Amino acid sequence: MWRTPADDVGRQATILVSRVCAHVYRAGYGVWAPSAEHGALSGGAGRGGPLSVGRAGRRAVGGKPQRVRQYVENVAQARLERVGATLRTDTPLPTPRWLGIDAFARRKWQPYDTILCDLDHRTVLDIQAGRTQADVAPLLERLDEPDHVESVSMDMRRTFREVVRLCLPRAQVVANHFHVVQHVGKAVGRVFRRCARTPAGRAALRGQRHLFVRRHETLTPDEQQTKQTLANTFPDLAHAWQAKEALRTWYATTTADAAAAQLTAWVEQVELAASEELRTALSAFREWRDEILAFFRFLPDRLSNGFVEGKNNRTKSLMRQAYGYRNRRHLRLRILLPT
Repeated sequence: MWRTPADDVGRQATILVSRVCAHVYRAGYGVWAPSAEHGALSGGAGRGGPLSVGRAGRRAVGGKPQRVRQYVENVAQARLERVGATLRTDTPLPTPRWLGIDAFARRKWQPYDTILCDLDHRTVLDIQAGRTQADVAPLLERLDEPDHVESVSMDMRRTFREVVRLCLPRAQVVANHFHVVQHVGKAVGRVFRRCARTPAGRAALRGQRHLFVRRHETLTPDEQQTKQTLANTFPDLAHAWQAKEALRTWYATTTADAAAAQLTAWVEQVELAASEELRTALSAFREWRDEILAFFRFLPDRLSNGFVEGKNNRTKSLMRQAYGYRNRRHLRLRILLPT
């Protein structure tokens, strides 16, 4: 059976999209083709511009790399439509029950992007440049049925909370419990550094920070004994660690009916017994009290931003493997394409 030129172009475009899905390429430095199977299209790593396809690839599609890029996006769009996603930034987004929102930097100290995820079906809805209220509002306004969103999980970022209240007034903001415990853990770290700078702590606490960062049940008996000895020597550090563990236990064991009273008791205990570093950290619990307690409204489903954080880690891994993406559109395509 004879193959038409259109069939060859479609096959070559499909091969290129497969390489985009299977291998990491450096946007602006061409597509990497390590095998002869796909070398006809990519022609090796070229430096002719974003998504460069090399001489062999240009010959296969008529000598115009712009056509190859268009074919790639067409095939990618077809794949995304099968999972309910799109490359267009002006089309409505499907509205899930639970949303997760977070920000990540394309480079260190560079402008941030915002990622919006469906926590119910564990999919990425879209990526938006920026993380300010003006940047995130258009993304949330694309939801086709905003009144159907029940909750939005996020870290304790005021910008996200305000824009969710503006665009999704019926949705319950839920402070991600991992970030709440992490907030207290950072205060414990500050207590540890203060104690480590004292004459007694310079030698005793050297190399022992992990004992007060890790969960108690993960420590070996010898490590627990060492930690107890250090806790007796540095009471401020012991109180800080106990407050962190008490908060983690509260998240794991309390019920929706008892959560508010137990959180109030925990805050009062920290104010009386803990160090200045932890008392300073309590300001977040006063400001975000309703959002912290909202976590228990969705039990037994432990609503969290774990899926979003996993996508952020995967995105950072992709950027490291590709040595960065010059073209944000290519990075967005790489994130949205199903693995």
